[in-house]
Amino acid sequence: MKSLSASVSLVFLSASLVFGATGGAISGTVKGPDGAPFKGAFLRARNAETKITTSVVSNTQGLYRIQGLAPGEYGLRVDAVGFKSEPRTGVKVSEGGSLSIDVPLQKGMVRWGDISYYQGRMLLPPGKGREVVLERYDLCMACHGFESRMSSTRRDEAGWKRAVDFMRDPKSGMGYFLRPNSFTDQMAADATAYLTSVFGPNSVLPKSAADMPGYKTTLRPFSKDALNIVYVEYDMPGPSRMPFSAAPDKNGNLWIPNFGNANKITRLDPKTGAMQDFTVPNVGTAGIHSAIPGPDGVV
Repeated sequence: MKSLSASVSLVFLSASLVFGATGGAISGTVKGPDGAPFKGAFLRARNAETKITTSVVSNTQGLYRIQGLAPGEYGLRVDAVGFKSEPRTGVKVSEGGSLSIDVPLQKGMVRWGDISYYQGRMLLPPGKGREVVLERYDLCMACHGFESRMSSTRRDEAGWKRAVDFMRDPKSGMGYFLRPNSFTDQMAADATAYLTSVFGPNSVLPKSAADMPGYKTTLRPFSKDALNIVYVEYDMPGPSRMPFSAAPDKNGNLWIPNFGNANKITRLDPKTGAMQDFTVPNVGTAGIHSAIPGPDGVV
């Protein structure tokens, strides 16, 4: 199994990082296939140079506004579960400028990687090994959801066995909850069998999660407060990262422990997206998962 990709992102939910700041803005209206205003679509503006992605959610009138954007070139895409749209590239934002881009949505498929962990627990079918993966032990989901590491990849039985063995191996840095003395060979075999049945080449699942009985009962409306959240994402600077529990220092930088086998702590400047790695002098996988600010403001 390959090490975690460099495209793993660190996500912060904050209005203060974006709203009220200087810079440019992109705004407009999102409309559904019927032409009506669409509530709850995620509008994502990604800076081509800094790789910072700023996302907002369309409101009850379908309106969105992404502001505080640094001047530069952006890509703009819209994500809404069960819908699709054409991404925009080469969107140029100027200091103090405001662009208006309306977005029409088309009907699409509800991919298994699009639904939430809660929905997965409600919809994934019964079978031997399910309790190991999703229910009784909940060991796999302690660090990640099924969306990113399971449903997004099709593996045959041998592939899933390699993946499970990798996660059990203390040397990989991923075996914290799946150590062989607590996650037995039988549990590993059951997990492999279940993952092959649902996310293998001959999956028992329909291609669209919306085709599962009970899918509609798992849907939850966006609250008023949720529509006001701004999401800011930063790409990690290298592979084998699993960013954990970032903590701010007195200068506004964020210190990010990497739980994976990279054995690094990363300092992030949230304004520019610049990151600097600091290597941990450890033999083997350190498994760092905490950064703690001291009384003097130093992490």
